[in-house]
Amino acid sequence: MVEAEREEFCAFHYTNTSNGKCSTCGLTICNLDQQYGVSADRICQLCFNITKARRIVRYVQIGMWVVIIALVITLWQVLGSGNIIYALLPIILILFVPYILRPLVFRLYFTDLLPKESILPILRYFEASGNNEHYKIFTKLLKKISEEDLEEIRPALYSYLIPALAFNFSRLPEEWEDEMITNLRISKEDFVQVFTKDYRKILIQTSVHNAQENLSQFLIYLSKTANDKELLKEYITEITSAEIMALSEDDLNTIYGKLLEDVFLFEEQFYEICDELNLEKEKTLLSQLLSRYEPPPVPKNQIEAVMTPAQLREKRKKEREVASLPQDTASLPQDDADLQLILDEPEKKDKK
Repeated sequence: MVEAEREEFCAFHYTNTSNGKCSTCGLTICNLDQQYGVSADRICQLCFNITKARRIVRYVQIGMWVVIIALVITLWQVLGSGNIIYALLPIILILFVPYILRPLVFRLYFTDLLPKESILPILRYFEASGNNEHYKIFTKLLKKISEEDLEEIRPALYSYLIPALAFNFSRLPEEWEDEMITNLRISKEDFVQVFTKDYRKILIQTSVHNAQENLSQFLIYLSKTANDKELLKEYITEITSAEIMALSEDDLNTIYGKLLEDVFLFEEQFYEICDELNLEKEKTLLSQLLSRYEPPPVPKNQIEAVMTPAQLREKRKKEREVASLPQDTASLPQDDADLQLILDEPEKKDKK
């Protein structure tokens, strides 16, 4: 649903219709921002810049290592072997290398790109990664955009902004709302209306069919802020739609695992909302969905602690199968079996 809206225009030149996607990051592009990789793949300007930047940064890192090693050797000769600890002090500079290089890296990433050309791609990066650095870059770019450009870009910007904020609601800094209102140059009422009115359908579709951690709390927050109880009614109605209820148990837990996890964690809150909005049928359906939900098993040891929820479920399934077999059935030692599950996971992904 969300992607269909964004595929219509170029992520870099939002007034142009897109005629393809970057082969590296998948951003929609037009002929103005296309570049070509070493294998003649069509890539966007940002991916082209990142490839060049990594090469430059590698050379800078090598240069800094050479300088640091030269300093260590020089100090060793000057101070003597008895003061080796002092001679090794320059190695501490390695800890500061990432912070020293960061401004250079960001500048290289956005070479030949104006703020209004960079803002949608970095927002898409934040949506996909949840990386707080991407969010900070986005807010900096938003500040640099002129009032005129901001008005022109608003429809495209909101198409990227709404799912990005919704997906990463639990990762946003405490002051995120004030930052958005200030940098978007709109009132709090208008900001909430963008979500609950102008892009209401996208928000609900994203929250149900592309659910992420704590998305339900984002909907509840918006509903309270906008005094719009119908938003939660539509949300719960979509969760309990015939399409979702008809899924098999495996498909339900695979496709809507994140959504069900949110409902499971805030079960009482959902039931209270159903009672408040007189959604008796939906309350019953929510209860049926939760009865079919299989929460991620709790790790029992250090090996299980590094397993994914899918691996843990598979392990518990095998444990139940082994328990039903005769006692003399040969099997791997438990720790070996656990390790094998972890090692097999990348192989399964490759086959897919």
